[in-house]
Amino acid sequence: ADPITEAGQRARGIYLGAGYVRRNGADGVIAAVRGARMNAVVLDLKDGEGRVHHATRIPELAPAQTGWLGDAPALVGRLREEGIYTIARIVCFADRALPARAPGRAIQVARRRGQPWVSWGTGGTWLDPYHPDNHRLVVALAREAEAIGFDEIQLDYVRFPVDDGTQFAHYPSETAEPRPQVLLRLLRDVDAAVGIPLGVDVFGLAAYRDGDPSGLGQDLELFARHVEVYTPMLYVHAMRNWRRGEPDRAFRLVFDGVQRLRERLGIEPVIRPFLQAFATSADSFDEVFIHDQVRASRRAGADGFLFWHPGHAYSMVRRAMHGRSRALVPFPVAEPLARRRARRPGQPVAAR
Repeated sequence: ADPITEAGQRARGIYLGAGYVRRNGADGVIAAVRGARMNAVVLDLKDGEGRVHHATRIPELAPAQTGWLGDAPALVGRLREEGIYTIARIVCFADRALPARAPGRAIQVARRRGQPWVSWGTGGTWLDPYHPDNHRLVVALAREAEAIGFDEIQLDYVRFPVDDGTQFAHYPSETAEPRPQVLLRLLRDVDAAVGIPLGVDVFGLAAYRDGDPSGLGQDLELFARHVEVYTPMLYVHAMRNWRRGEPDRAFRLVFDGVQRLRERLGIEPVIRPFLQAFATSADSFDEVFIHDQVRASRRAGADGFLFWHPGHAYSMVRRAMHGRSRALVPFPVAEPLARRRARRPGQPVAAR
């Protein structure tokens, strides 16, 4: 285990893509985080388009470099000096760029071997999770994230695609190894390669279900061997038919998901859900919608929370955090901190 600092256990933050950083710089990131009364930020190193936003030394990613983070170590250093907890998001297998350059590493069309398969869900191409070079790619990116100075690594799309289009998908490197074991090997290798906490974004439904009934490869109990932070994506939009028409739907979705995950995993992992900051599929998009998600996270035993908006528009989050949600933060994590220290003798959880 890589002990997570007290700052990490108390983290509440927003996601800001590399395009936002390019336009607004470090000052803009600091202003956005503080303006929303947050203390953490999620920044893309490698995004779902396959773009890489720092000066990578990984040869196959060189054509996808954007440079949008600028001097990444200086950026991260500045944010940390300002007391902002920094999380490096690395998209693992959803990739719209590398499969075109290296189709042998991609999930392919079953009847047209060599042609990258396109997901009906994401509309993009995917790297083959079985391929060892794709595992090595994620490990190399994690090492670069640590070298840049990030506090934590967050792996996204660390799963298999499961939309209806997978009936036409072919995995060139497929073996008989169960999918959860394939992903567990990846997490083991990343965990062994870095000395900072490792987190994973997981499907909201995965928080509710034991094992891996959907074939995502996300067996969360298995992941606990190598993962310090779980970020279930508990969006009403992603589960828009869940309890449709019932009152307090957003609250119940977050509360039940976090509570169920805590029951399954115990006190050891940090649970920090991704909450919805956009209007799609929300019964009403207002301060109450934001407040209900934060309140549910706190009451269910989460350590903190993150907000996601693909366009980085957090005005409603700001209104709620300066209004009705103001008294909800910071979350009371003194008891979890003490219990985690007691469970890790010789590995104190130290505040940065």
